[in-house]
Amino acid sequence: MSSSSLFAGISGLKSSQTALNVIGDNLANLNTSGFKASRISFATELSSTMRPALSPAGGIGGVNPLQIGNGTRVSSVDRDFSQGSLTPTGRPLDLAIQGDGFFILTDGLQDLFTRVGSFNVDRNNDLVDSGTGHKVKGVSGNAINIPVNSTVPGQATTTVDIKGNLDAEFTSGAVNHAIQTTSAYLAGGLPATAATALNTLDNNTTPYVAGDMINIVGTEHNAADVAKTFTYGSGAGQDGTTLGDLRDFITASYGTATATIDASGNIVLTADPAGASDLTLTISDVTGSIGATSHPTYVINTTGSGDAFTTTMSIFDARGSSFLVGLHFEKTASNTWDLTPTMNANSGSVTDALTAITFNNNGSFATTTGTPAITITYNDGSTQTVSLDFGTANAFSGLTQFGGTGSAAATDQDGHAEGFFSSAAVNQDGGVVALFTNGETQNIGQLQLATFNNTAGLSSEGNNTFLPSLSSGAAILNTGLSGRVGAVISGVLEASNVDIAEEFTKLIISQRAFQANARTITTTDEVLQELVNIVR
Repeated sequence: MSSSSLFAGISGLKSSQTALNVIGDNLANLNTSGFKASRISFATELSSTMRPALSPAGGIGGVNPLQIGNGTRVSSVDRDFSQGSLTPTGRPLDLAIQGDGFFILTDGLQDLFTRVGSFNVDRNNDLVDSGTGHKVKGVSGNAINIPVNSTVPGQATTTVDIKGNLDAEFTSGAVNHAIQTTSAYLAGGLPATAATALNTLDNNTTPYVAGDMINIVGTEHNAADVAKTFTYGSGAGQDGTTLGDLRDFITASYGTATATIDASGNIVLTADPAGASDLTLTISDVTGSIGATSHPTYVINTTGSGDAFTTTMSIFDARGSSFLVGLHFEKTASNTWDLTPTMNANSGSVTDALTAITFNNNGSFATTTGTPAITITYNDGSTQTVSLDFGTANAFSGLTQFGGTGSAAATDQDGHAEGFFSSAAVNQDGGVVALFTNGETQNIGQLQLATFNNTAGLSSEGNNTFLPSLSSGAAILNTGLSGRVGAVISGVLEASNVDIAEEFTKLIISQRAFQANARTITTTDEVLQELVNIVR
């Protein structure tokens, strides 16, 4: 009696055990980043032919072959390289590929391929795989170095883009804003003058002594803060003793306004440029000073009949220091505007070579008269010329003149302060970018990615890495978003693509298959036992 059923059952047990091993490996790697599940396939073993097939002959029909199978075997274990879900990590150097492709790692001797972009930097600041320490290859063939200790030097501004709208409904004509005291300074009941001593003012309640201080606080025409301290006295390092000295100190403290004393004894602070103003001023005695004066408050007093629009922009010098420059647009005629730049006198002075900005009737920018540039003279004597770009002539890409709210502003410029390395980011094409504290960026490399003609033919080497095989073919090098390669996503990792419900279902099927094959063996054993028992 043939015992082929025993061997068939044994082959079934082996195949079922292998299936359980594959399923167990899949479930064990349920939380392994980038893991690709395996699938097992079975095939029949060679069959035993009891009788070959016979062809029809004479009046007898053909006879089918009589074959008995000898069991099963594992025909293949294939990896499923379908996309796993992307899990956010918040780390910019955690990367995943959405689509086809592999990152390339090197240990200096051979290249390894992985879907897991769990990267970090080593002590040499090279980009490496966190688990193995293997370096991540860039398109140059070398490791990508992250310049964590680098700085970007300051750069002087040479060009500023001016975009936005100037209100076409503004009226032409100069306008200046001024603020003055709500009540005049008097001495003996008469209007005070520049020569009037502060200690003789009617509102001086306690005479000042040398070293007493008076706060000068407010905002410039362009809203820049002013905070200065007037020191009473006529000695070295002291600012004066008269109302005229206080007036001159106020003028020196403001870069965009001039203080005067009118015939009534009021201190009047007038903005130098035309247009709507943020000019404010408060005078008060510093707490702790011996002298005291009841200084009046200030109210706005506007002169002129025209309209103007004011904005500010930051300018950087050659050392990367920032300075505020006010831009005051005054409408001088229909479709024509004048530009006046200002800056704080404590920083320097500014002039322009622009005499007019004109617009077309449809509101588009037309042209400029003069040179569209400003020249800054700093207090150390150095100068800097900054070009102003108002957009393309006869287009709406830059400055416009429509009815409605004014919105003209400096939207972009080529200067910047000194910057220190902040972090690194990776673009979807695999480009690695260094980010600096001043907002500047530097391209520092690009990731080399690879694809294969037969991805399932790759050989697993552990640590989430693969090597090419004769079946997979050689690596096809490319970059992100090109060819078959997908997008590189920063701040995420690809999760395992194991489907737990499917694996549990396969687990049940494999378990039952194992039990059924075991039953085949026990049943065959019982039959053989009965055969032996015939000769008792």
